[in-house]
Amino acid sequence: MLAEAWPNGAAFVWETSDQRLCHVSYGLMSERACASNPLDPPVRTPTGVSPVATLFTDGWVQLFAADHAEVISATCGSEPVEVRRVGTAAGGARTLYTVRFPDYTKGSVGLRLSHDGTTAEDRLRLGDVGERSCEPVA
Repeated sequence: MLAEAWPNGAAFVWETSDQRLCHVSYGLMSERACASNPLDPPVRTPTGVSPVATLFTDGWVQLFAADHAEVISATCGSEPVEVRRVGTAAGGARTLYTVRFPDYTKGSVGLRLSHDGTTAEDRLRLGDVGERSCEPVA
């Protein structure tokens, strides 16, 4: 599955036959990695969001999973941020998404999820490094 494309490269993600998530980035530098264990991170029930990988492209991309739910919107602070649907894994229980920033970004992205006709909110933790911040606005 294509996770992200940019003028000088691309990043892909796939699931192995034993349900380990792997990713690769090709560009000025290349990186390839796979989860050590099947279904890592574990599929959350009934719903939940889990970080999967950081992809270094022509920006800073966070690959994450929404389990048993669809991401319908995202915000960085009070600003909308684009979420890209990458594909599904774990027998369809997990949908993979990316959010892209121009550089390291700290805080967390606010996510609005849809599941069985209801909506809920969750947060995707980004980390503590970067000049840009996605801290929630009260």
